Amino acid sequence: MRGEGFVQLDRNTPSLVNARLNRWFGWDGAADSLWSQSIRPIVDKREMAASTTHVGALVRGDERLAERYRAVFGSAPADNDTVMVNVGKALAAYQETLVSGRTPFDGFRDAVAGGDRGAADRYPAAAQRGLKIFVGKGNCSVCHFGPNFTNGEFGDIGIPFFAAPGRVDPGRYEGIRKLLASRANLLGAYNDDPARAPATGTRHVTLEHRNWGEFRVPGLRNVAGTAPYMHNGQLATLRDVVRHYSELNEERLHADGEKILKPLRLSPAEADDLVAFLESLTAADPVSY
Repeated sequence: MRGEGFVQLDRNTPSLVNARLNRWFGWDGAADSLWSQSIRPIVDKREMAASTTHVGALVRGDERLAERYRAVFGSAPADNDTVMVNVGKALAAYQETLVSGRTPFDGFRDAVAGGDRGAADRYPAAAQRGLKIFVGKGNCSVCHFGPNFTNGEFGDIGIPFFAAPGRVDPGRYEGIRKLLASRANLLGAYNDDPARAPATGTRHVTLEHRNWGEFRVPGLRNVAGTAPYMHNGQLATLRDVVRHYSELNEERLHADGEKILKPLRLSPAEADDLVAFLESLTAADPVSY
């Protein structure tokens, strides 16, 4: 299933939970901050189809909105571009409160670290076997590691990048072009840090042919609740995702650059165990404020 605006979009709508942990934003990384990413759907003609002029007039023309704007940003809403950026920053401030709760895996991890064998044994045996596949035979932890189970970067995993007949989604390649051209990137005047310290990644990113058809490696926390999967929503279930990697068609991968993916050739039992582990990364309460 793909996102819906004024038209159906090319990409799957990602979860906002844990968005604050991302390094790049959007499937193509066309934004280097959550506030910049928050602006994009507002002005995209396919999604909300608004404009900076519309948003500026809305904030200035509503007395309550204008007063709240002054209270937060310390001045009256002025030029449209500044108002639009500050609206993006307000949206980002809210989204940063959306973080996932504790998962069964977190309880197992803490039990192992604390030497609590009894608590560790309560973690399902299938999930424990799946964890061994995740870090071992599956090699999943090469890209999915750390607190949010992602390296925060981009890769080609053999999912077709044709968005429709005769039309392709360039992924990270076009994302870099948009990022470097954006006046709202962290190298620009709207970064609140005069030293531009958060812009290190943007300053050093370069456009390369290998970026064509690459998409952001998603975090896996709450993954059982974020179906469908992949940048285009092509895979309906976690079992479909595991099957994709188990039966990976290497011919679909880029010929250039480092190739780390191989078909996993999992048995049905191993696939079940890997799914059990992935499901254990989802909290009973998916959002913790």
